Amino acid sequence: MTGSRIAADTADNRVTSSFRSLPANDYSSFLARLQSAIRANDRNAVIGLISFPLRVNASGGVRLYRDAGAVRRDYSRIFTSKVTRAILDQRADQLFTRDQGTMIGDGEVWFDRPCINGKCAPTSPIRITAINP
Repeated sequence: MTGSRIAADTADNRVTSSFRSLPANDYSSFLARLQSAIRANDRNAVIGLISFPLRVNASGGVRLYRDAGAVRRDYSRIFTSKVTRAILDQRADQLFTRDQGTMIGDGEVWFDRPCINGKCAPTSPIRITAINP
């Protein structure tokens, strides 16, 4: 795997990686919202931060969750204690980013601005794109 850890904010409030320049506040804000939802055990808020289809890479293979109802049904299988601990322990100034998005922990959660219909916009909302429980 290639990429780099995001170090500290630069003077223009952006962080850099070897692949792109990211607005620090957007990704830090997303992480804070996700951590808050996990702490409150607010499953609906967590699900609201997911891009569908959500890719979940578990030991039994890959599963794509196409909607909120499917994630709600398997929530405890997806957001395991390992995943929730990684989310809660993640510091915004130590996020790792690469061409596939930004990673929490050791890859338990990946998030980015999803491209819709082949169009990627820097103003698209940041969402969870993959989970590795």
